[in-house]
Amino acid sequence: MNNTFSGKRAFELVKRIDFMRVGGTEGERKAAEIISKELRDIGLKVEHHDFPLATSYKFSSKMKIVSPYEKEVRITHRVISGGTPPEGLTADFKYIDSGGERFCDDIEGKVVMTTGNVDRILYERLKRHNAAAVIIPMEHNKELFGITFNGDYVEKWGELPVCYIGYDDALEMMKKKVTKVYLKIEDESDLNGTGRNVIAKIEGSVRPDEEFIFCGHYDSTLNHGIYDNAAGTATVLELARYYKQNPPQRTVRFILFSGEELGLRGSKAYVKKLKESESEEALKKIKMVFNFDLGGTILGKNVLRVTAGKPLYHYLDALNKIEDLDLTIEHDIYSSDNMPFCGEGIPAINFYRQALGLGHSWNDSIENIAPEAFEIIGDFAIRLTSGIVNATVPPFKRLIGKEMAKKVRQYLERSSVEEPEPVEDDE
Repeated sequence: MNNTFSGKRAFELVKRIDFMRVGGTEGERKAAEIISKELRDIGLKVEHHDFPLATSYKFSSKMKIVSPYEKEVRITHRVISGGTPPEGLTADFKYIDSGGERFCDDIEGKVVMTTGNVDRILYERLKRHNAAAVIIPMEHNKELFGITFNGDYVEKWGELPVCYIGYDDALEMMKKKVTKVYLKIEDESDLNGTGRNVIAKIEGSVRPDEEFIFCGHYDSTLNHGIYDNAAGTATVLELARYYKQNPPQRTVRFILFSGEELGLRGSKAYVKKLKESESEEALKKIKMVFNFDLGGTILGKNVLRVTAGKPLYHYLDALNKIEDLDLTIEHDIYSSDNMPFCGEGIPAINFYRQALGLGHSWNDSIENIAPEAFEIIGDFAIRLTSGIVNATVPPFKRLIGKEMAKKVRQYLERSSVEEPEPVEDDE
């Protein structure tokens, strides 16, 4: 039997998908074919789950301060949120603090800057007041990053260009009382695009009706997404190889999700498919999700975040201390493809390597990773998951607990375009 995790093999897979893979684009589809071939070479049958996905396939952004002085400012924008006219736009500028209603009575046609997160409430407010675009300052000493956007907002309320600038540039604009700016944002979006989840399964030899999901997302933001999440993709594929060579007692399913960076679109679509298209037992069969998102960096620390009941968290915490595994064990939700499953009451363990600000940055490149950095978390993942999957009696109940369920619900509601239903106060 093969009981080793090959960091070298994982690294070689990462090199093969070292290109931009924005959800729904040709780059992502190319990566899906590479991943599919890898799974077939391992000896697994591959299926594709295609689903609707708003996407953007051509994007660029430019900004200049026009008055009271002239200066070009580096920006990036959220694709899918919208673009300017081809020639760009010159408009008055206004700072609206955190974006409260009291600041928005005279913003029609203006480029506004806010320190508030552009959530459902603020997006609708800015569209209702006809803002031309919105600029958000990055946190102090944080690098500008390219990120994607929730297409549901655009479908419901229409386009609104959302841009990011550095903290120092934003501070200068306020101190020097900027009154007018020029923006040119090209964003060729397709609200009717298609994402593709890549799926393979190994049937359990003893309890095939009990299933465990191994997953990670393979799409990127506006970069090559090596740490986030070519590394997690490669880890899942290496685990698929292990389980093919070491047949499990329970069914294991490997899913590489599309569109995670666009708002968990692939995992949400997959869970919806299980709820609507298959038997009522489809979701009940899933006992746990093992999610791999972020990994492979030379510098960093390995973390397990447990979105599950307290017994599983306490077990992992104790095991880590007894065996001096040098892992950080956290008990909380995790913003990744495990969340739609957790929303259905399915517990999850999230494996990731905490790096130094590489996520969603332009510097998320292959220079930051190395084969040996995969192996600590990979070897432990084999040991932990095989123990759970092959246990004679399931060691943990299929639950996430009341407090965790509430956190999961609040998280999922934040990305919804609908007002959430009120929840009765605990008191």
